[in-house]
Amino acid sequence: MTIQGLRIVLLVFALAGYAGSGASLAVARFRYLTDGERDAGLMGIAVMLFAFGALCTMAGSGLWGVPAFGGVAVAAAYLLTGQRIGMFRIEARRGNVPSEHESPDQARHTR
Repeated sequence: MTIQGLRIVLLVFALAGYAGSGASLAVARFRYLTDGERDAGLMGIAVMLFAFGALCTMAGSGLWGVPAFGGVAVAAAYLLTGQRIGMFRIEARRGNVPSEHESPDQARHTR
């Protein structure tokens, strides 16, 4: 039981590292898009946090956990942070709502 608890704690720490890595990547890209300058400090922080997350993941679940758990966590943190700071917008479109270019009658007939 103690080993399972340790694995969970390691994966929670890894999640924090991956989330910080994705967020700092998003902020670094946003600064590059707005200012035109690369932020080496934030890129260094992203690499450091990813390495921390990778080490915790490897200790908790093995090598294949890094792309499986870390890749998803970094991508989710990047998307959430990028949307939050206004770098881009993610919208979900429901199936029954017509788009801008089609009338409601066309939308009913095409679906």
